[in-house]
Amino acid sequence: MKKLILIALFLTAISVNGQEFYWTYYNFTVEPQNEAAVLKLVEDYFKEHKQDGVTVRFFENHFHDSDNNYTHSIAFSGSLEAMGAQYSGKQNDTWDLFLTRVNQLIKSSFSSTMGQGISAYGADSANGVWPIQHYLYLKVADNNAFVTARKKYFSKFKSDVRLTVLGSINSGNSPHGETHMVIQGYKDFKSAMAGMDALLPPDQVEARRKAWKEFSETNGGVSVVRSGTRILLGKW
Repeated sequence: MKKLILIALFLTAISVNGQEFYWTYYNFTVEPQNEAAVLKLVEDYFKEHKQDGVTVRFFENHFHDSDNNYTHSIAFSGSLEAMGAQYSGKQNDTWDLFLTRVNQLIKSSFSSTMGQGISAYGADSANGVWPIQHYLYLKVADNNAFVTARKKYFSKFKSDVRLTVLGSINSGNSPHGETHMVIQGYKDFKSAMAGMDALLPPDQVEARRKAWKEFSETNGGVSVVRSGTRILLGKW
């Protein structure tokens, strides 16, 4: 089970320009005494052996419910072309050694999912750093209505204080039936704790609330399956 975490990797691209992107997540648990060692192994390896066009991310699962209790996620981001190269199956002794060392420090695997990106909104969404990230797993009843309503919402309300990424889940769904994942990225914990309205001037707060009310009434039916907050520990 442990090797499954790292043999296949997370790939996603974040872009507001309509660029197609795909993603996978691999979530696992590391004992506290091994966290620093795992982070260093990941950092050292991917600084030297990163696939062209791929960004590597490593997260701590900081706030979560008791059934969502993995400790970390490893992530790779890139285009479909980069994803194909990453999954080409080419391996070498350096990669095998990296896997062996990391797997020795991982206590257990938790879950893995794969999907496709739909949209991203926010200033500097492609190149900015958003280390504090709320994540929400959604169960969407009508995908077309949901995506259309969401696009209309963001056309009426644009934020430069938060990154928001939407993706569909194509594989690895839990029995709860989640269909989509939303990432809300913030620059610090203060912003994440304050919430969206606290970060906006009064006139934008009212505009956001009106746009959200319309979205809620026209999205075809959406429920939150799971939520949490993760911290970006490294990006390469």
